[in-house]
Amino acid sequence: MNLNIKYNNLLDIINLHFGVYYPLKNFVSKRNFLSIINNYQLGNKIFFPLPVYINISTKLFNRDKNIKTIKAFYKSKRVCDLKVKSFYSLNKNKIGENFFKTRDKNYPGFKEFLKSGEYFIDCKIRNFNHKIMKNLNFSYPAKIKSIFMESKVRTIAGFHTRNAPHRAHEWIHNYGLKHCDGLLIHPLIGQYKKNEYTEKAILKTNSKLVKKIYNKKNIFFAFFNSYPRYAGPREALFHALVRKNYGCTHFLVGRDHAGAKGFYKKYESQKICLKFQKKLKIKIINFNEPYLCIGCKNIVNKKCYLCKKVAKKLVSGTLIRKRLLKKMNIPSYLMRKEISSMLSNKSIILDKS
Repeated sequence: MNLNIKYNNLLDIINLHFGVYYPLKNFVSKRNFLSIINNYQLGNKIFFPLPVYINISTKLFNRDKNIKTIKAFYKSKRVCDLKVKSFYSLNKNKIGENFFKTRDKNYPGFKEFLKSGEYFIDCKIRNFNHKIMKNLNFSYPAKIKSIFMESKVRTIAGFHTRNAPHRAHEWIHNYGLKHCDGLLIHPLIGQYKKNEYTEKAILKTNSKLVKKIYNKKNIFFAFFNSYPRYAGPREALFHALVRKNYGCTHFLVGRDHAGAKGFYKKYESQKICLKFQKKLKIKIINFNEPYLCIGCKNIVNKKCYLCKKVAKKLVSGTLIRKRLLKKMNIPSYLMRKEISSMLSNKSIILDKS
């Protein structure tokens, strides 16, 4: 059986193959799927927070349900073989409510989950085609770890983002460096929804900040080529685990991490990451949300020590993108001119089918 896979399937195969999702090495079985959803662990009781799955339509299942090997292709290029152990189905409504902690079927993560195929494949990845890595943005965990070892930086804070860097991000970077010897700025690239940044905009702006503006031996840059699942606190745990696999000793968790539309409670991701910190085997750095003090135009996260007041404006990727779409000026106290000059309304995804 030949299967034309989606881009998110391609990225999952690559990340599973190169150990980005370790201890998970293959797409989950039904037992593992349910165990992850109910207990935040694999069937063998090893901690894992989020199911990584591949599924197909009922039509394909009925046609090929007895197949044992699937040849996976992406845009006519062979990716790997999937050795099938079994096909299985789930009560997707019930699972989705637990997965995303909502009954709102229009919530982005839940909506995409329901749209995906009805039959899941318990399978192992075999005969991976390394040629597909050509021209694909990917940071190999083993290589990043070796860079850390060569630098002799002992503690490294991982910073997750899917935005072009603004001043509040810079405050978080600095906060991470107060707790660790080094910092890995590690943007998520991959699939995004309408009105978010393009992959190119995220890569070029964060790269410039690290390599040209910061330009320090203890600040590193790599990318996490995956995609947003919009699973909030559960996905924050997943992001922390990924950074451990890249060699980070600490992980910065901000407000509403991996959520959408402010759906989850503001610091819910921080709380769950601290709860599972020992099982994650990476230290969590939490902090109050930084904001712009309107009085002195400084970024702070508590009462401003200069103005002695709390007159604030939240600085977010959403705010910057709205200004870009309206072709408005972005003040330097919101984003460095060196960064904002690289952006325009063309840096935003305007149509996502």
